[in-house]
Amino acid sequence: MSKILIIVGGGVKHAEPFVEAGVTLGISVKVSSFAKLEYVTGRDETRVTIDGEDVANYDCIYIRLVGRRYEDVALLVYYARQKGIKLVDSVYQKDGIIRVPLPKSLETKILADAGLPIPRTIFGRMKQIAQKAPNLFGFPFVIKGTMGKQGHAVWAPKDDKELQKLVVEFTLKEREGERLIAQEFIKATQRNRIFVIGGEAIAGITRPTRWRKRFQNKVNGEYPEAVKARLDPIPQEDAEIAIAASQALGIDIGGADIITDITTGKKYILEVNSAPRWASLNKETGINIEEEIIKYLAI
Repeated sequence: MSKILIIVGGGVKHAEPFVEAGVTLGISVKVSSFAKLEYVTGRDETRVTIDGEDVANYDCIYIRLVGRRYEDVALLVYYARQKGIKLVDSVYQKDGIIRVPLPKSLETKILADAGLPIPRTIFGRMKQIAQKAPNLFGFPFVIKGTMGKQGHAVWAPKDDKELQKLVVEFTLKEREGERLIAQEFIKATQRNRIFVIGGEAIAGITRPTRWRKRFQNKVNGEYPEAVKARLDPIPQEDAEIAIAASQALGIDIGGADIITDITTGKKYILEVNSAPRWASLNKETGINIEEEIIKYLAI
């Protein structure tokens, strides 16, 4: 029987459904926190333990919701690779320890190198972005924090006045280490989230985009109703892009966000979230995501 460890950066309550899924499937699953990670030197071998048990006893480790635990992740990955333990996501198996989630600057570069369709992008300091983006993209365009969470660190200046306010704000934040990318504004009314596990698109939902009302026309004085629904079936092109993007990034379990330009019909990959929320997927698709993940981890 496979023995699986799922480790998270904070409390474990939200991860308990994985244990229930393991019971249903007859697979041993333990959920723990990086706070329980430790080792003691001076013995024949310096063993890394979690809750007092040698991590080497597990067949697979799924690292989820890292938060600020990058030092803990580095230690765990180093030891797991010493012991030949399967790590998920597979990005952790690459030479050099890469932090997940990837900064958007690196993620976008990897996706571009893989030939995937991404919005045109600039990475640089805010003053450089302010000089180049209006000429390259026009207004509006999108500015994103490279380590933004759940889509909160996103802005779309409509003119130079709004842009200059952001220049003042972010020039100060950059001194504290914050970084930004700018992207062309794609006229898309819906954002499709495709959930990928082990190279397979297993479910999808669609949600309205943040700025759709900037370019949508009203019908009888009202904006068209936003669509929140299951994608059934998943559009083939969306599935192919989502799988290719996940593989390029080394993300085995993720949610890929894809939009379609309403003027050209061209599709774009925005990001692959390595720790996506799936409550809506469970509810709208009827698929037990935790069970699907455990099945994959046990392979």
